[in-house]
Amino acid sequence: MSRKDVPLCFHEDGTFRIMQIADIQESPMVCEDTLEFLDTALDRENPDLIVLTGDQLKGYSVYFHMPGSEGKAAATLHKVMEPIIKHHIPFLVTFGNHDTEAGLSKQQQMYYYLQYPECINPIENPEDCGTSCVTISGQNGRPAFAVYLIDSNANRFAPVLPKQLDWYREKRDRLALKNGGNCLPSLVFQHIPVPEFYEFLQEVPKGTPHAIQAFGSRRGHRYILDQSKVYSGELGEPPCVPEFNSGELNALTEKGDVLGLFVGHDHRNSFWGALHGIDAGYTPCCGFNTYGPGANHAVRMFTLHEANPRHYETKLVSYLDLFGHGPSHPARDLFLDKTPATPEQMLSILIKTAAVTGVAACILRRKHRN
Repeated sequence: MSRKDVPLCFHEDGTFRIMQIADIQESPMVCEDTLEFLDTALDRENPDLIVLTGDQLKGYSVYFHMPGSEGKAAATLHKVMEPIIKHHIPFLVTFGNHDTEAGLSKQQQMYYYLQYPECINPIENPEDCGTSCVTISGQNGRPAFAVYLIDSNANRFAPVLPKQLDWYREKRDRLALKNGGNCLPSLVFQHIPVPEFYEFLQEVPKGTPHAIQAFGSRRGHRYILDQSKVYSGELGEPPCVPEFNSGELNALTEKGDVLGLFVGHDHRNSFWGALHGIDAGYTPCCGFNTYGPGANHAVRMFTLHEANPRHYETKLVSYLDLFGHGPSHPARDLFLDKTPATPEQMLSILIKTAAVTGVAACILRRKHRN
């Protein structure tokens, strides 16, 4: 029987547990640390539902762009799904900005996910197959909580589209109508953060220790995490947010149903806090074939309570928590940890390197003339 035919339900003790997995970002050369980490995290936490929030594939990997890329993308998807399928846990999936770079469209990738009985994505709109909603039933058999996935679209600066917000409002209102006019409490998951995530940060002058330099329209501005605005977590890179604000946060907060918005995308960020009346936060990357926070690669757990759904708990479960040490290839991880998070950061490093090289060459020429 497909898991789609088995409704999600709160347990007799009134709890339901969700694991968010962000940015697996694996290439055809799948890293064993990634698989071991996911397998061990699933063993220990035993969630009732898994939410994959995009960039399951490292689409820019050169290994996807050799002959037979379609087969490699599909094979990689199946490989990274092994720990989840092994545990027979239902899962939902949406997409990030790198998934389609691997040679398969979202629709093609969703076809592969749906081959697993554990995949419970309801496909309401095939053109936007990464946007969906499922409900969790209470002990009375009626929906008591909603989980939304909203596709962040393919560009790393892409906002959620107005038609997707219309879909969310329609779904929210239909669920409320079936619930006696009361909106279901819910969580929203997606890949890319909303622009308001910068409200968690404090702009600081150049030279401030540990400041992060932003890019895009904020290029030249430097920020630190405003500890008074977050519950916990770290700022490890500039939030990569859409340049255009489509009003998503306003939509999610207009009726009080959404308790939190949780994202991935920025691998080294893990902070979360209150934003315009809801919780909002990051889950760092969990894949070891991409840059990240070293031994603090993590998944995020949520514990929901049927009796008090507006008071859920969340925590990060890191590689370090599970194994007590760093990953098995420290040299590789050190290299990836120092890898620039954005093309803008890479360009800045190249410009600085070129400048230093030019100065050194000038000095050598002068010495040679003398």
